[in-house]
Amino acid sequence: MIRFLLALLLCLGVAAPAAAQLPAIFPAGSQVQDLWYPKVFWTSRNGFTAGGFYAIIVKHTYETFDQPPPYQAAIQLDGQISASGSRQISLDAFAPALVDGWRLRLTFRAQRRNRAGYFGLGNESVFNDANTQIDPLFYRIRHMRSVARGEIQRRVIGGLRVLAGFHAERWRLEPLSSTSKLALDDAAGVDPTIGRSVGDLSARVGLVFDARDDESAPRHGVLIEAIHTWGEADGESYTRTMVSARGYLPLTNRFAVSARVAGQRMGGTPRIGSLYLLEAGDKPIRGLGGPGSHRALVRDRLLGRHKLLSNLDVIFTLFEIPTLIRLKLVGFLDAARVFDGPDDGDFKLTTDDLRVGGGGGLLLHLFRNAILGLTGGAGPDGFVMHAYTSWPY
Repeated sequence: MIRFLLALLLCLGVAAPAAAQLPAIFPAGSQVQDLWYPKVFWTSRNGFTAGGFYAIIVKHTYETFDQPPPYQAAIQLDGQISASGSRQISLDAFAPALVDGWRLRLTFRAQRRNRAGYFGLGNESVFNDANTQIDPLFYRIRHMRSVARGEIQRRVIGGLRVLAGFHAERWRLEPLSSTSKLALDDAAGVDPTIGRSVGDLSARVGLVFDARDDESAPRHGVLIEAIHTWGEADGESYTRTMVSARGYLPLTNRFAVSARVAGQRMGGTPRIGSLYLLEAGDKPIRGLGGPGSHRALVRDRLLGRHKLLSNLDVIFTLFEIPTLIRLKLVGFLDAARVFDGPDDGDFKLTTDDLRVGGGGGLLLHLFRNAILGLTGGAGPDGFVMHAYTSWPY
């Protein structure tokens, strides 16, 4: 934990002066600005990691500055490589307010995670320290993905929008050792695509009702989404239906609460690599467990066809300079479960066998869209920490 905190401080210390030294491409006072920072950090899973982030941002005008989107449009290039061999690069173009009534997004990403987590399928999957004593890589896999994703949203009336999009990717999940959990599942015939590269193509439509005051760090309002997906992977078709609701309520000038409930059901014959994604407008959640879903579980902890997720936050603003900087203390309680196979059954709204955990942390909100943070949480598998570069939900 101490090394993780030191690494985060190092990352902040390196990024701040370096960003100030880079000559700006666009002149001072321009509505278009560029921003960059290096990334340097350490994690117990991947070791030393270095990379960089660069963005070109079309800022709001004086007349539109108080709109919920953090900017009119942005193109962002992000990449990093770690000592473990894990690496990723992404290019994201997002225009939430460039054209009145329209939201456009196009993303390309290639990622190789050499120490990704895999704990088995279903809600009864376990993490047992004894297995890692036998083989340190027992719950680790090599997880590779190349993604192209696009989406368009059109405002119907008020905060109601319709969306349509596509998602094309090629993924591969392979064991790192012969005694790993994924290798055992492969030998047991759990999924025929383990160890193979698989093409996965899907299309989606949905409805979004968005009444948030701020998209990057909401304080009041609601966001409700209903999205249906048709897809095919490895010659097998599947469907994905996701419904989620988020609410934000200020109690005082400094205190606020927020909550989310989400459920996703999959039909057809989804392959193992298709089970990770939880659909959402603009940007999906990758995996159940981790910063964007269950903060008291490690990344990708729960994997199954159907998913149920809930979050409750209490937020206290420690320090604030409006539009410039906000330092927030967050306490959270997260609960989730998956349904997969005869032991877990089909999707249903239930409180039975939910994986519950809670904790707290600090989140720093810079300007309109930059987030840095750290949380610690205690869950069914012990204490976990997560770092953030976006608001949790």
